[in-house]
Amino acid sequence: MRITHFLNEEIQETKESEECGFMLSNRDGDYLWLNEKPKSRYEGWFAALRDNLYKVIENIEVEEAGSILEIRNNFHYVERRREKLKELFFLPQSAHTLIYELTEKRKVNVFLDMRESYSHEDPTDYEVEVVGESLLVKFSNGFFLAVRCEKGLGRKDNFLRYYELDKKRNSKPFERKVFHGLALYGKRFVFAIAQEKEEALREANKLHVRNTTTGKGDLDVLCAEKSLADLLSMKPPGIYAGFPWFFQFWPRDEAISLRSVLKIEEEKGKAIFLRLLESALESGPRGRLNMDAPGWIFKRLEDVLPLMGEVEKERIRKTLKEYLEDLLLGFTEDGLNVNKPQETWMDSLNRSGARIELQAMRLNMYRLASNLAKRRGERNFYMKLESEMRRKVRSLFFDGTILFDGYCPSSKEIDKDIRPNIFIAAYIYPHLLKKSEWQDCFDSALSHLWLLWGGVATLDKSSSKFYPEHTGEDAKSYHNGDSWFYLNNLVAIVLYRTNKKKYASYIKKIMKASKEELMWKGVIGAHTEISSASENRSEGCLNQAWSNALYLEAKREIDLNLL
Repeated sequence: MRITHFLNEEIQETKESEECGFMLSNRDGDYLWLNEKPKSRYEGWFAALRDNLYKVIENIEVEEAGSILEIRNNFHYVERRREKLKELFFLPQSAHTLIYELTEKRKVNVFLDMRESYSHEDPTDYEVEVVGESLLVKFSNGFFLAVRCEKGLGRKDNFLRYYELDKKRNSKPFERKVFHGLALYGKRFVFAIAQEKEEALREANKLHVRNTTTGKGDLDVLCAEKSLADLLSMKPPGIYAGFPWFFQFWPRDEAISLRSVLKIEEEKGKAIFLRLLESALESGPRGRLNMDAPGWIFKRLEDVLPLMGEVEKERIRKTLKEYLEDLLLGFTEDGLNVNKPQETWMDSLNRSGARIELQAMRLNMYRLASNLAKRRGERNFYMKLESEMRRKVRSLFFDGTILFDGYCPSSKEIDKDIRPNIFIAAYIYPHLLKKSEWQDCFDSALSHLWLLWGGVATLDKSSSKFYPEHTGEDAKSYHNGDSWFYLNNLVAIVLYRTNKKKYASYIKKIMKASKEELMWKGVIGAHTEISSASENRSEGCLNQAWSNALYLEAKREIDLNLL
């Protein structure tokens, strides 16, 4: 199959690739994900309704069209070129609408599977009637689907669909009943879903104009920007963690992604940060989120502060001070940050105790607090806390060549499993070690974690707990082998900052592998969550916010011509 990313006649790129799918979003929580044939029950058209995500259409199949020869990413819409015709797919912004167009009139079969996204129940029953020039599907759960086309009729034939990707991911059920619900005819088909009949009919009759992408730039950057922007929401302001199944706001993921969001849409990024700032206090003794979310939120201060007014800056100072006071009261043991099991980003593991990246986050907060302090006494207080904690962390976690992943204050035991969290620590708080010391630690870690295709594993490859292949919803491999693209891109940034000449080969391979996945694998033009350690694959959540964001950050900072 041929994949083309097309900005204009001068800026386009084509490559033969494995069978790929595509994904579109309306930037209001809806998405469309299609392959040549359905492979997952999370494929199809999903709409964000009633503060939830509902699947509406399972698949659209055009008759007498032939096989797919090319998928063409036009950024705001997608073309599929088949042997006998072309298909066009478009999700208008600010509307729960799907537009499907053909270059010739054809019969089109629409399969319905109306249900909440995570539901395993049979699809919702429905009735079909003709209203004016539209078909109206009334689902028994109260939603209405209006369809505008040349002609069509309703059907209610059961069809059992088998999903091979869900089987591979160990994500049950692997098959489910769907309805061959509509038989349509024409060249242009408009689908609109709403809670009210009149609204659905009104949206289906609107004339939606496709956006066109203008400008210039590297296609991989434009793809990552578009895929990250597709995960933005302003009602309320937030960043969805990923499509198809992480359609929630997770403060850690949002904060990690925020630097790149600010570069794409500054005002939205600021609004998201201010919302995150309030959530940081929820991580204190009054009701916690995960422990590392506030560390990432406050790390983004260096990006946000220059954009804020004095009133907002004072609010930030007050929140940081209050959070640190809560932290000192509630989550300190032997002067270290301690966390409960499943609280760090490696949430499939029991990483309780004191973890290296959490120590870096607290040290960075002390440094921020001293820089933001208005009074000398307060500034000196935080500088002293930073200095004392830095000495303690170095004495407990650093043996001269290795920076350990964890330490248990109660048992005084070191966790000697080799993991890539030291790169997060270096990104958050590079002042912990000298550059020469960081290089010794990176050399040691990379000798155990480096994957030849251009990534890092989440565990020492020689460990008995290491899994070279992704195990899907059975999370055994998730943080015991799988390679995370957000982390790979972060590693490239850290290595570049530390010694770009020495680590040139690693940086180049990471950037090449990430670009390959982003452009030509999984869903085209979107950066996925993870890959098996064994080879570069698109696995996990197929459009992941922090993967796109850290790729953009790496592209902006790293000059490959200097390596």
